[in-house]
Amino acid sequence: MDTKNKLKELNREALVKVENYMKEKESERLADHHEKIHSAKEEWQMAWNKLMETLLILEKIEI
Repeated sequence: MDTKNKLKELNREALVKVENYMKEKESERLADHHEKIHSAKEEWQMAWNKLMETLLILEKIEI
């Protein structure tokens, strides 16, 4: 398995763990922080996309 596939799997596992944690901790307290959690997940995905773009660029210039 190459590095990109390993990173994709790690990202998928992290998102699944966050989703499972949110389902497990369903409560008023978590509901109060739903917007923060959603925002953090979006930021995570944006960072992930930037990382993948960087890897593609590095791959093109063969570093």
